[in-house]
Amino acid sequence: MKNKNISKFASSLIYILMGLALIMKPSLVEDVFCYLLAGAAIIIGLIKLASYMATKVETRIAEDTNGFAIGISLILLGLFVLMKSTMFIILVPFVLGFMITFKGIEGMQNVLNLKKFGFGYQKGVMIVSLIITIFGIIVMVNPFSTMKILLVMLGIGLLASGVFDLIADIVFTKTLKDKMG
Repeated sequence: MKNKNISKFASSLIYILMGLALIMKPSLVEDVFCYLLAGAAIIIGLIKLASYMATKVETRIAEDTNGFAIGISLILLGLFVLMKSTMFIILVPFVLGFMITFKGIEGMQNVLNLKKFGFGYQKGVMIVSLIITIFGIIVMVNPFSTMKILLVMLGIGLLASGVFDLIADIVFTKTLKDKMG
């Protein structure tokens, strides 16, 4: 249970940090994100290729490994992200909007789970979770006119989601401890 709480805390902290970064330096975040993703894809691709080459042919056939295909595909993905970062950045709002939506839905799930276990209904938490979910859906649909505004809005959403999750995790953990112990 303690590891799960640490994991939830870390997740909330990452959302807060990502939100602050997007609010304060949206264009820098775009570039760093593309370079990190491209670098990771290329490095993992090279590792997959090296692993493929180091494996005996018999093992490749018996285990049906596809290290060559994955390696080449990841290297190509990394090169694509480096060369077409602007096009790739268009996908970022959808992915981040999905993350926000997921966190909102997860908050609603937590409220419903606690209610089923007899811990009461957290109306405020449910409302905020619903608002976060709606915000995430709006971000995925991308109604904003410029990427910079969108990134700042994503930052606000991630920051709010991270702060809310952190508070909710503390409240839920305290509630569970009070009821259980």
